[in-house]
Amino acid sequence: MKTLQQDSEFDNAILFGQYVMVLTEWKWIGGGLIESYDKKGVLVGGRLYSRSKSTFVISPPPQCFVK
Repeated sequence: MKTLQQDSEFDNAILFGQYVMVLTEWKWIGGGLIESYDKKGVLVGGRLYSRSKSTFVISPPPQCFVK
């Protein structure tokens, strides 16, 4: 799993349709595909999350089985 920090990483996640898990204080608060972002926030799965208060991690979608 990779944490997104740079604008280029957010661009790649949008381009390749990667699922992103959103964490605050290392607790899961949401997830989905990134729709857009700016310096202050990231729109993930229809909800806006603060870029400074949240952590964005690329991960497999929750319905995906991984061995």
